[in-house]
Amino acid sequence: MSIVASIATANPEFKHDQKAILDYMIRVLQSPEDERKLLSILYHRSGIKSRYSVLSEFSKNATLSFFHQNGKPQPLEGRMALYHEQAGQLSIKAIERCLDGKCTPDEITHLITVSCTGLAAPGLDIELTENLKMKSTIYRTSVNFMGCYAALHAFKQADMICKTEQNAKVLVVSVELCTIHFQNRNDMDNLTANLLFGDGAAAALVCSDKMASEKGWKGLQIKNFHSDIRFNGKKDMAWKISSTGFLMTLSNYIPDLVEAGICELVTASLKTTGNSPSTIHHWAIHPGGRRILEVIEKELKLNKNLLESSYNVLRDYGNMSSPTVLFVMKDIWNNKIDWNKDELMFAAGFGPGLTMESMVFEVKRMCE
Repeated sequence: MSIVASIATANPEFKHDQKAILDYMIRVLQSPEDERKLLSILYHRSGIKSRYSVLSEFSKNATLSFFHQNGKPQPLEGRMALYHEQAGQLSIKAIERCLDGKCTPDEITHLITVSCTGLAAPGLDIELTENLKMKSTIYRTSVNFMGCYAALHAFKQADMICKTEQNAKVLVVSVELCTIHFQNRNDMDNLTANLLFGDGAAAALVCSDKMASEKGWKGLQIKNFHSDIRFNGKKDMAWKISSTGFLMTLSNYIPDLVEAGICELVTASLKTTGNSPSTIHHWAIHPGGRRILEVIEKELKLNKNLLESSYNVLRDYGNMSSPTVLFVMKDIWNNKIDWNKDELMFAAGFGPGLTMESMVFEVKRMCE
């Protein structure tokens, strides 16, 4: 068995109120009066109060600089330059918080980087290895372009490593700079993306339960994985590269697809562990949007307080793509888990495909 022994998160310095972002969108998109009313309704219903960005210009009265140079959209190379300037720094903040009190970077044996908002070679994995002075012989893996469920997929890789190498210390780091891909377009896909996404990073330390026990570390023992692809949703969620950045497709049918598949996903995921939904104490559901949380709440017949951490993360950060579910898990870790009891956590994320990825964790008091 393997243990998630630590989780930490980080955000860029610029925190933007959702109302300020709405004002920015109205100003930049030069929306007519009827569209302004629609945007105001959508932003009001989003369940989001604030989001973070590596860019300052989404705030009130900020200078329109990055996306509006010489009246032309920022080209892809300019967006990627900003990603490479900022993504590593933000990742390091999360990593340092994650490893604090546990181990030093040069003790990490395996590094798994997760991102879908920027790519290069040499990439984030080598940048982090060099800047954190990890061993040059470290085993590196990159999970790219999987979207919002990718951190859970990275946990699969970490779990397999720890099951075969008892002394492994696996660092998973997920970072997304979604806001650098803002598109000055008035279609519904871009309006939805501009409404939802923010920037953030999260890191997790995964090791064998044997090592966690020896170190006296508490954590979340990985019990099971289960994933499913709803191929009829391939066109409803997509993330494609263009000359002016990455283009997001988010149809209004995504909540319906999640609604149709969530019960089957939960049942199949819990079947191998011998559990039922009623035995789950904590639900770490990726808050892809307010309506997604509402349909899951309805289909699984959950009390709203069981999704409180998901709603809180959506409210305070928006959807940050892959790190978001780790933000939810961190909130549960800090505020919900009773570390003196045997409890279960169910985590799920949704992304292109339409892919539905899930995990089951058991709370472990390894410090006993």
